[in-house]
Amino acid sequence: MKLHYYPGCTLKEKATALDISTREAMKRLDIELVEPEGWTCCGAEYPLTEEKIVGLAAPIRVLRQVREEGGDVVVTTCSFCYAVLKRANKAIQEDPLKHKRINAYLRDDIKINERTKERTTGFDDYNGEVKVLHLLEYLRDRVGFPNVQSRLKRDLKGLPIAPYYGCRLLRPQEELGLDEPDNPHLFEEFLEAVGCRAVDYPFKQECCGSYVSVSLPAAATEASYRVLRSARMNGAKAITVTCPLCFYNMDHRQDAIKETFLDFPGLPVLFFTQLLAWALGVDKKLLGLGEHSVPADHLFSESPTTEVRS
Repeated sequence: MKLHYYPGCTLKEKATALDISTREAMKRLDIELVEPEGWTCCGAEYPLTEEKIVGLAAPIRVLRQVREEGGDVVVTTCSFCYAVLKRANKAIQEDPLKHKRINAYLRDDIKINERTKERTTGFDDYNGEVKVLHLLEYLRDRVGFPNVQSRLKRDLKGLPIAPYYGCRLLRPQEELGLDEPDNPHLFEEFLEAVGCRAVDYPFKQECCGSYVSVSLPAAATEASYRVLRSARMNGAKAITVTCPLCFYNMDHRQDAIKETFLDFPGLPVLFFTQLLAWALGVDKKLLGLGEHSVPADHLFSESPTTEVRS
């Protein structure tokens, strides 16, 4: 089956491992991911001002394109893209003024007929017809974790992995509704479904430093260290993320972390789709492990960590 998929900008440039492993994993589940034609950046951050709502135009344009192509569901893996698309969709559904203003702004977008190349305008209003799902959510609610388990080709033998939700997947709960923000279990259920042991630790919902990585790198270094140290102290062999920025802060920043915090020996950081793809039998060469600053290859070996099922 075909499924609309919004990769977002970072997955095409800095986090290609997340994109490639997602595509390869979904192929093993007989799902072909289709990108909306002409998609653009969603804006990366949901606009917080009520006075200037033009920031809603980009995500709504993406969702409208999915509808124009006949889709009623779009999935994404990046937690920032997920939050922006889902919150924008809810705003259009529930706020009449935003609905009116954004649709008026987008109505004069140009349509180009692929066959005739004729250029026309006049899009129908977008009313929130497309459902936005995170891939974890899609696997749980549409595919079903038992069905994922039935397709596994490798046994991860209870590899202890710490799930990291970060600060974008769960809040605000009334707008995202992915899981209970104070006691989430979706990521843990996913890890158990693919054969890992989910490590519980107190920092799984804390921020890694996010965008202060640019303006206040020392603050991001300390924030990421707290998360990594907590995961390691609770027995994790690696930490897994959905967010490219979280991956950057906790993987690429580990040299700085080790220089500042001499007690920290390091911890591999993985995208959740790398674990999924590996468990489903995808070749190691397609996992994008070359993008990791902290080596993670040893976690994806047939023996002794994992073995191929007969």
